Amino acid sequence: MTATYGRSSGESAAGSPYHITATLNAAAGVLDNYNITNVGADFTISKRDATWTTNPNSKTYGDADPAPLTTGSGTFLAADSVTATYGRSSGESAAGSPYHITATLSAAAGVLDNYNITNAGADFTISKRDATWTTNPNSKTYGDADPAPLTTGSGTFLAADSVTAIYSRSTGETAGDYPITATLSPAGVLDNYNITYNTAKFTIDKKDAAVTPGAASKTYGDVDPVLTGTLTGFLAADGVTAEYSRTAGETVAGGPYTVSAVLSPAGVISNYNVTYNTAAFTITAKAAAVTANNRMKTYGDAVTFAGTEFTTSGFVSSDGVTSVTLTSAGAAASATVTTPGPTYAIVPSGAVGTGLGNYAITYQNGTLTINPKALTITATDRTKILGAAVTFAGTEITTSELLGSDGVTSVLLTSAGAASSAAVGSYDIEPSAAVGPGLGNYAITYIKGKLG
Repeated sequence: MTATYGRSSGESAAGSPYHITATLNAAAGVLDNYNITNVGADFTISKRDATWTTNPNSKTYGDADPAPLTTGSGTFLAADSVTATYGRSSGESAAGSPYHITATLSAAAGVLDNYNITNAGADFTISKRDATWTTNPNSKTYGDADPAPLTTGSGTFLAADSVTAIYSRSTGETAGDYPITATLSPAGVLDNYNITYNTAKFTIDKKDAAVTPGAASKTYGDVDPVLTGTLTGFLAADGVTAEYSRTAGETVAGGPYTVSAVLSPAGVISNYNVTYNTAAFTITAKAAAVTANNRMKTYGDAVTFAGTEFTTSGFVSSDGVTSVTLTSAGAAASATVTTPGPTYAIVPSGAVGTGLGNYAITYQNGTLTINPKALTITATDRTKILGAAVTFAGTEITTSELLGSDGVTSVLLTSAGAASSAAVGSYDIEPSAAVGPGLGNYAITYIKGKLG
């Protein structure tokens, strides 16, 4: 005996189980010998295991979701034409990422009931957006207050996030560069960005300042005066002072000498662009005098000058005059006591000596006085006879040496014994009132003669 089988029609797991019918086969009449129980059996269609794989996807913060949101695929029978639509949990921040993607499957009615479906979904990631904040450099001059605001800047953030910055810099108030720090806000949106900070420097520029020495002078041989000057542009709090000095030298010709300054304290000077001005220190000539010595001579003598007949005043001890040129119209032997004598100027000039270029020399004349030459006029002795009268021609004299063309042409001779009435005796002959050329140059001594 055999059996053949068949089942009720249907191909879905939902319609399962389907009844299996056994149709018995045997030789003719055999089956009639049996009380046959033939209830059949169940034919079960089990659900097929299938997986829908949703691909993860992403976007950058601030961008729109891609369309479609993602893609996927399944292990379903192709004939079932299973498809999916996608959605994700809400949220737009990188910090809230990832967001779950849900795949909603679609097929003809009842198809999905034939599967044990694994549909885990996937992650949708919102990546941080690249953004840059660029801080602008800024500066101030040493000693000034920081600008307010300290600086400015800009970023490539989404406008809707209203990202702003406040700025600070590293501490310091000396000339140099200080990093500027930008602190961004609001904090809640910054986690959505990969932020690149383009930093900048805050520069404290050197302050312009100047030191200007004052011009100064002294008279040769004196002690230098206290050198002074002015400071401009320096901050009072820095207490900058200047020490002034000049190049070495103590001569008039070596000048002018340069006056310069050294500033202190050194620690603050590097904060300034200092203009170092200079000034002139002049040594002026010292007043000094060369005075010719007074001289005397006798009429008819010649005077020669050795060049040392002088006195000086005003010279410092290390300097001095060794000789001068001395001239005088009265030096010649022919110079007279009269017209224009008896005094003549002795004129000094052309001083020679040590350090004389440092002096303004005043030459002061001396006086050459011509004294009359001694001249003796002696009346000639005479005799007469008692009762006779004596007359004088005025030439009855003898003289000492006269010079050149000088001479005595006559003198006045008088005597109490000249009259005829004079008694016998010895009488003086009195000479006086000599007349002759050049006699003004002589100091005349009259010597009496004798009349007897």
